[in-house]
Amino acid sequence: MDETDCKILNVLRKNGRISNQELAQRINLSPSAALERVRKLYRDGIICGCETRINCSKLGLGLTVLISLTTDERLCDHHVAKELVKFPEIVEIYDISGESSYLLKVVTGDTNALHELMNRIGQIEGVKSSKTTLVLGMFKEGISPEITLPPEK
Repeated sequence: MDETDCKILNVLRKNGRISNQELAQRINLSPSAALERVRKLYRDGIICGCETRINCSKLGLGLTVLISLTTDERLCDHHVAKELVKFPEIVEIYDISGESSYLLKVVTGDTNALHELMNRIGQIEGVKSSKTTLVLGMFKEGISPEITLPPEK
């Protein structure tokens, strides 16, 4: 990783559909050199893929909630998470420390759909309790953080 790789990542994190020609111009490399660097970032697992961000509310999925889920699982036993990944409404699952076991980000159409999802989650063996927080708005959506090189020592 060098400064040029950081520049590439910072351009791509904001626009993964940019043409290689435009990327090369922005980072002052030839198109072939830029393409080779991007391919290397993929090969090294630094770039994991490109996704399309969808405006869920335009599709009738206007309810977003965060659910803190407490389980009776033993440490490092993730059988509940293995079941949770099967639910398409659950878009993110975090294994967390503290009172809860997992933090879920859920996007659904309405409270009826949320209620039905909560019933399904409650059927998973090991789920003890949940705390649901309604998301009223979002000020910053999760894209990858800006990439910088660590300071030299």
